[in-house]
Amino acid sequence: MEKYLVDLFVTSAQEQMRAPKILLKAYLALFSPPLGKTLRLDMVKDLLVGQDLRGKRVLDVGCGIGDLSFILAERGAEVIGVELDPQKVRRATSIANKWHFSGLTFLAADVTKLDQMSLGQFDAIFCVALLEHIQDDVALLRVMQSMLRSGGIFVLEVPSARRRTIPEVEAADGHMRPGYKFEEAPDLLASAGLRVIYQRTMDPLGLNYFWFVFSRFLPWKKAQRWLFALLAPFFIFFIRLTSAFIKRPGAELCFLAIKS
Repeated sequence: MEKYLVDLFVTSAQEQMRAPKILLKAYLALFSPPLGKTLRLDMVKDLLVGQDLRGKRVLDVGCGIGDLSFILAERGAEVIGVELDPQKVRRATSIANKWHFSGLTFLAADVTKLDQMSLGQFDAIFCVALLEHIQDDVALLRVMQSMLRSGGIFVLEVPSARRRTIPEVEAADGHMRPGYKFEEAPDLLASAGLRVIYQRTMDPLGLNYFWFVFSRFLPWKKAQRWLFALLAPFFIFFIRLTSAFIKRPGAELCFLAIKS
């Protein structure tokens, strides 16, 4: 894993788990980051095969800790990541400065107010693990479409509405809806002027649900985070394996669209 991503994940994990840096770095040297977003990034990277982002203006909407933004910037794109949490923005900005990512900017802002931010036009927009948190999802899609240049690409990743969920986890995550149906998402994007040209899914057996269930066997929040991390290598491996061989819509959905 690239050193700047190690720095990013270690700094983020330290604040949550209060673990020594050397232990976190050793974990990352052996395994993928224990995040659901690891699997989402698998799908995004697959959709980007053949896409040249060098010199392109890219917007990462709801960028979280900024990992995808760093990956896109490493591909030569000029990236703006927008995230509501100012602490995540400060952390990502610090790592970007440390590793001299001159074409990478993070902004602390409400994504539902993108149309008020005067960011200009983009060649590509990414919306990963965000739309399910937005009350008026269609309005946000239309705003993002208006910020795309003609022929620009749009990448959307969302959970499936048919996946099994843990109500308290969904509530804590701030989800406005459980997700979207795989066969209906292209029509939703089309209603905002975005035409789907490629789509894929992961986790056809819903193993992500059991990952969360098993990690909650312990009663303490900190212990649950550690158990989640310890179970991650097992679940990520089998989710990737089953996704490769079972061809049906899974718990995570991803779409590549272009501006009509």
